[in-house]
Amino acid sequence: MQLILWRKQKLSSIIAICVVVLAVLICLRLSVWQYQRGEQKQQQLSQLAVSKEQGVMNWQTLQSLPADLNKTGLQVKVSGEVNKQHYWLLDNQIYQGQVGYDLLAAVTIAGEKAPLIVNFGWLKAPQDRNQLPVVAWPSTATFAATVQLKQGNLKGFTLADQIGAEQGWPKRIQGIDLAIFSAQLAEPVQGFIGYRNEADGIATPHYKSVVMGPDKHYAYAVQWLLIGFACVVIAYFAMRRRSYENKPT
Repeated sequence: MQLILWRKQKLSSIIAICVVVLAVLICLRLSVWQYQRGEQKQQQLSQLAVSKEQGVMNWQTLQSLPADLNKTGLQVKVSGEVNKQHYWLLDNQIYQGQVGYDLLAAVTIAGEKAPLIVNFGWLKAPQDRNQLPVVAWPSTATFAATVQLKQGNLKGFTLADQIGAEQGWPKRIQGIDLAIFSAQLAEPVQGFIGYRNEADGIATPHYKSVVMGPDKHYAYAVQWLLIGFACVVIAYFAMRRRSYENKPT
């Protein structure tokens, strides 16, 4: 009988140790991941600072830059014709606590065959989900503004199987995919997107290059480390107490 009880206690201890080890490994993995995210955000901020020092450039200067240069953060003056018949509405965008859409449209710059996809900003969503917001396009055909570029990592997280599956125009989309935009327009587009900075009545710009700074990621990394350490301490004292209670008198 004592042998059976001893085996059960031994098995229970092994299971408890395995659970603690698994929990600590998960905490360590999350801590490392948060630290890496902090490093990425730090690099991103450094790149944005360098881009800001270069000031606002024109399109010709942008085209003279190396093709393999990541153009994220660059400020560029663009002028061209907006495709007002074919545009996209990026779903589930929150601005000041309100749900809406981001308006994206292709802008054909003079002398360029491939248009630039520009995010004009936020539009409030109608109460009826089946309705889309009305875009107040200006009567002038030419669009001129300063935009901030973003290249790479444009899709983000989406639960949709297809980013642009809706038929007809405008298209309600769940994420940004330049390849899909190009296919829908039946023409190539620039390999980066522009976020408009100025408000002019079309939509409300609200783009932020870095939403969460590196300091928060570093703080989360320390937090996960402390949680893992707490798991070890709690498990140690729990097993010590159990061993003391099971000790024969």
